Amino acid sequence: MSALDKSLDDIISSTKKPGRKTKGTKPNKVGKKVGSANKKPIVSFKKSTNAATAAKAAIDVSYATKVVVSGLPKDLKQDNIKDFFQSQVGGVHTVALTYNEKGQFRGIATVIFKSNKSAVLATEKYNGAPIDGGSSKLKLELIIDPSKKPLVSRIAANKIEKPGAKATKAKVAAVVAKTKKAQPKAKQPKKKVAAKKGKKTVEELDQEMADYMDQSAN
Repeated sequence: MSALDKSLDDIISSTKKPGRKTKGTKPNKVGKKVGSANKKPIVSFKKSTNAATAAKAAIDVSYATKVVVSGLPKDLKQDNIKDFFQSQVGGVHTVALTYNEKGQFRGIATVIFKSNKSAVLATEKYNGAPIDGGSSKLKLELIIDPSKKPLVSRIAANKIEKPGAKATKAKVAAVVAKTKKAQPKAKQPKKKVAAKKGKKTVEELDQEMADYMDQSAN
C-alpha cells in the first residue's frame, strides 16, 4: 500500500520499527496531553495584534476555534485531514491547506472548529504526536484573534440607578439632618454662686463690739 492510499489516522498511529532499546528512554505516545508537566499548549496570536493586546488575549482563550497544523505528510489531501480530525476530535467546521508557488501542499493546514472545546482538545491531543513511527512530529497551534472575541465580553454596561433612587437618597439625607437638629442639647449644671454679704452698718459694728466686751467681762 502506498502512502497516498493511507489515511492520516493510519500514518499517525503507525508504530516505530523495533530497534535497540536505550536505557532510560521512553517512546513518545500518540495523544499525550500537551498540558502535562513536560509540555504546555502552544498558543499563538494573530500577527496584526500588538504585544499589549496579545497579553490581554492570553488571559481568555475561550473564544479561540482556529488551529494551525504543521508537519503533515505532503501527500495528504484536504478530505484526509478533515475526516481525521472529525473522527478523532469532532466539530470540524472548515479545513484549508497551504500551498507553495508550484501549487504543492506544504504540510500546513488551518482547521477551524465549531467550538473552542474541540480546538483545545485537538491541540492537547495531537501537538507533538509522532508521524510514521517517529520520523516527524505534528505541531498544533491554537490561534488567538482578539477581533473574534464576542462583543458582549468586551463591553461592560454602566450601572443604571432605578428611577427615583437619587430623590430617595436626597430625602433620606434631609430626614437625617432634620433629626440631628431636633435633638435637644444636654443641659450643663449651673454653678452655684455664693450670695454676697452686704456691708455692716456702724450700729451693727458697735453692737458686736459691746457683745464681745460683755463676754470678756464674764
